[in-house]
Amino acid sequence: MYKSSKMRYAARGSLFFVLFLIEISGGAQNIALHKSYTFSVSPNYPYTASASDKTSLTDGIYTKGYFWAEKTTVGWLRLRVTITIDLGEPQPIEAVTFNTVRREDQYVNFPKNVFAFISNDNKNFQYIGDAALDSGNVPGPYLVKKLILNSIHAVGRYVRLSVIPNGVFLFCDEIEVLKGNKNSLNRGRFILKENLPKIEDSLKNLEFLRGNIESHLNNLERQLDKSTISDSKRRSIRKRLENQDLSVKELNNLKKEIGVAQVLSTRQFFKSPFLIQRYNPWDTLSQFYVLSEPSENLQYQFYIPVNGVQYGSFLIMNNTTVSKIFTVKINDISSFTDFSLFNVPFVPSLNYQEVPDPLIKVGKGIEIDAGNTEMVLFKITGLREGSSKIDLTVTSSGKQSKININTNVLNSAKIKTNQNLNTNVWAYFNYPLIKDRKEEAATDLQEHLINTMVIPPAILPMIKTTDYSGFGNYLSNFKEVKNFLLFMNYASLPYRNGYPNGQFLSSEWKANFIEWYNKITAYIKQNGFPNSKIYLYPYDEVHGKDIEDFKNFIIWAKAAIPGINFYATLASDAAIETILPLVDIAQIQSTYKGLKNLHPHKCEIWIYSGSGPARSLSPYSFYRLMSWEAFANDYTGIGFWNYADEGANKKINLITDPLISPKSSYSVIYDGPVKKIISSRRWEAFKLGIEDYSVLQSYANKYGGKKAKELARQVLNAPENLNLADSIRNNMLTQILATY
Repeated sequence: MYKSSKMRYAARGSLFFVLFLIEISGGAQNIALHKSYTFSVSPNYPYTASASDKTSLTDGIYTKGYFWAEKTTVGWLRLRVTITIDLGEPQPIEAVTFNTVRREDQYVNFPKNVFAFISNDNKNFQYIGDAALDSGNVPGPYLVKKLILNSIHAVGRYVRLSVIPNGVFLFCDEIEVLKGNKNSLNRGRFILKENLPKIEDSLKNLEFLRGNIESHLNNLERQLDKSTISDSKRRSIRKRLENQDLSVKELNNLKKEIGVAQVLSTRQFFKSPFLIQRYNPWDTLSQFYVLSEPSENLQYQFYIPVNGVQYGSFLIMNNTTVSKIFTVKINDISSFTDFSLFNVPFVPSLNYQEVPDPLIKVGKGIEIDAGNTEMVLFKITGLREGSSKIDLTVTSSGKQSKININTNVLNSAKIKTNQNLNTNVWAYFNYPLIKDRKEEAATDLQEHLINTMVIPPAILPMIKTTDYSGFGNYLSNFKEVKNFLLFMNYASLPYRNGYPNGQFLSSEWKANFIEWYNKITAYIKQNGFPNSKIYLYPYDEVHGKDIEDFKNFIIWAKAAIPGINFYATLASDAAIETILPLVDIAQIQSTYKGLKNLHPHKCEIWIYSGSGPARSLSPYSFYRLMSWEAFANDYTGIGFWNYADEGANKKINLITDPLISPKSSYSVIYDGPVKKIISSRRWEAFKLGIEDYSVLQSYANKYGGKKAKELARQVLNAPENLNLADSIRNNMLTQILATY
C-alpha cells in the first residue's frame, strides 16, 4: 500500500483526488447499527460466523478473543466479497469503517482494497473511496485494526463495500457507517450497478500504474552511478505523479517519458537504433533495463537428448525515442530439432512490479516502446540424433543483428528421458480457466511431463452414487496417467458422511464405502487406465480433530480392503507425527522445517509448495530447482499449487488483466484465443527441471548416486547462479556420452 498521504486517492467519476484519512472524532452516530446487509458470496471460513450470517457485521459487537476463532467475526477463505448495507433511507454519510485483522506468519493480512460506493436506489452508484488506503495497512504481527474512510460528505441509502483480500483469508467483525451533516452533497457521476466490477478493475489498474511508475523512479534513483535518466527529469515526473487526477492515458504517457529519457541517456554511449544482448531465460528483468553487454551478433551452443528440450533467450532494447516494430526471422530450419520463438511481455505482479512471463509466439513483429527492453525466448526440442544450426535475424530501423544457435541432439538410447519423477500440479479441469479447453489442457500437461492427476471432490462420485457418467466424461480427457489421487475432501461433513443420514465410520458406512471403493477403482481401470495407480486422498493438509479421524479411517481401511493406498498432503508437526507412518505417499510442504528429519516411515516422500502471486516466483530457483531438490534428497515426487487457479472470483487469466487479487493468482498458464493455452516461463522451467532429474538419474547410473547428488547440491547451494544448472547438466551429458 502507498505509505504517503499524497498517494491516497478516490475517484470523482474518472478523476481522482486526495482523501486525507484522519481519526474519526468521538460521538458520531453509527447509522449502520442493526441494519440489514447482503453478501455477494456467503462466509466460508469454518471457525467464524455461519454461512447464513445476516447480523454480525452491524450488531455493534466487536470480537473479544482471538479474531478468527469467534462467531462474532465473519470470515472468507480464497474469496473476494461484496457487502451491501441498506440504511433504510437516504442519509448523509461522513465515514465508513471496516474492522479487520492481520497476522503475517499465518498468511492473514489486512484487505488490499475496500472500495466503497453509495446509492439511493441500489441501481445507480457513486464511488466514494477505498478504506484500505491507510498508512498502517502493512503486513506484520497479530493486530486488529479499524480501517477508516473519512471525509465522505455524501448522501445515500445503500453502502456497497467491495473487499479484495490480500492473500488467502479475509476477516471482519464490524462495519460502521457514521452520519454526516445535512449539507452533505452527492459526488461524481453515477455508475450502473452492472458496471461496478469494471470500475473496480479500472481502480485497481490506476492504483497499479501509479505504483509501477513510482517503483521505476525508485529503481532509477538507486542506479545513480549508472547510465540512467537525469535527476531533473526524475524530479519532474515525480512532481507530476503527485497529481491525483491523472487518467490511465496520462499515467501511461508519464511511463513513456521515462523510456524516452532513458534513450537520451543511453545514446550518449550507444548510437545504434536497437541493442541486443544474450540473457538467461529464467532471470528477472525490468522494462527499463539498460543492457550492460550489448552485441552485434550472438552465439549459442546446446546439448539436448532426443525428445528433450532446452531454452535460450536474448534481449532487445529500443534505443530510439519512438515505438518501433522488430522482426525476428528464422533463416534456417533444422530437421534434427523443432524450434519455437516467443516474445515475453510484461504482466503485473506483486508490489506494483511487472515481470516477463507469458510466452507469445512471434508473428509478424514485436512492438517495443522507446527505451523499453523486451525478452525473446526460444525453445528447442530434440527430434533425432545429430547436429543442427539455426540462424536468426533481428531487424528494425534499417539495422540487422544475427543470432547463431548450434545444437547437438543426443541419442535417447544413451540419455533416458522417461518420467521417473512423479509430478502433481492439482490440475482441476472444472476450474474456469480450462473448463472449456479440457483437451488442450490435457495435451499441455502431458507435454510438460505431468503424470499425476487429482480428481476434485465435485467430480468424484460419492458413496451410493449410481450415475458415473460425469466421472467418466472427466476421465475421458486424459491420455496417460501414472497416478490418480481421489480427493474426497472429508474435512467437509457432507463429503465425509457420503450420503443422506450417513455416519462416517459407522458399520453401515463402512459396508457402503467398501462397495464404493471396489466400484470406482474398477471403473477407472475399465475406462482406459488399467495400469494407473490409485490413491485415496481424504483430507488436504489435514489438521485439528480431522487428524484422528484420518488415522482411524486409514487403520480400518487397510485392514478391511487389501491393497488400498493412501495419499496425504502434510504441513504440520501434528499431522506428520500421526499420519506419516500410515500413508503410502506423503506430499510435504518444501518449507516444512523438519522435512529432512522426518519420523520413521515407509511411504514415498513427495514435496510441494506454492504461494501467490505465482508470477513473482523465480522460474529458476522455485520451479526448475524443485526437481534438483527432489533428486538430492531422494524425494520421489514434486508439485506446486496450482496449474490453473486464479482465485474463486476470477474466471480466466488474460495477459492484459489487472491483477485484482495478487495473492490468489497461482496458475502457470494464460487464457489464449480460440481455446488456446498460453504457457509461461515458469511452466517451461518446471518442465526443464523434470528433464534435469532424468539426466541426473542417468548420470547416477553411470557414476554413482553419491557423485550425482554432490552435483545436485552444488546447484542447490548457489540458487543465485542461474547458469549453473545448465553448466552442470551439459557436463553430465558429455561425461555420459564419453562412456559409450
